[in-house]
Amino acid sequence: MNRPYFLASLILFSGSLFALTGCGDSAPDISDNSGSDTTTAINSTDSENTVARSEIAEDTRPTVAYITNGIASFWDIAKAGALKAGEDFDAEVLVQMPANGIDDQKRMLEDAITNGLDGVAVSPINSDNQLDLLNEVAEHTVLITHDSDAVNSDRELYIGMSNYDAGRMCGELVEAATADIEGTVPVMIFVGRLGQENADARRQGLIDQLMGRDSDPT
Repeated sequence: MNRPYFLASLILFSGSLFALTGCGDSAPDISDNSGSDTTTAINSTDSENTVARSEIAEDTRPTVAYITNGIASFWDIAKAGALKAGEDFDAEVLVQMPANGIDDQKRMLEDAITNGLDGVAVSPINSDNQLDLLNEVAEHTVLITHDSDAVNSDRELYIGMSNYDAGRMCGELVEAATADIEGTVPVMIFVGRLGQENADARRQGLIDQLMGRDSDPT
């Protein structure tokens, strides 16, 4: 691995760790295909605000994109972590939040290829439908996934939790909270966006736990 490639990996890795560990006390799961990562400073908060490579200050620092799966307060915390890591490791970080779902995220990933970024950390909205594009990104630069994985892609590694297991843990909390209530207990589930892979997995984990089903994260 050459030095620029290693630096890009380190930047993405550290940036995502800062972002995720800043949002909770539990350590993130790291699934390795071989690689690392880190992060720093330009940010783009919607699909209308992508930054061309030519607009990035010409210097020797790596430039990476930290792409979320939407806009939410959770991602504001993640953004702060990514930018802090960029300061610590002297890298340029573009934080991009797709306001309009998968189409916006697709454009951001395509821009990362076109602009020759040194690395991309992305939370895929629907990894199966984005597999070809994710693999294309991986051909051109360092790719990691965070928050939501793309297990069949050529990404270097995944930083995050098992979303299905997180759903089952939530189900256990519901069971504990309703243990003393007699009869059927109605439960309403709220997710950010149905059809978003990580949200669907959490929802299914919760349902399976409450229904007494065996664990099946597939």
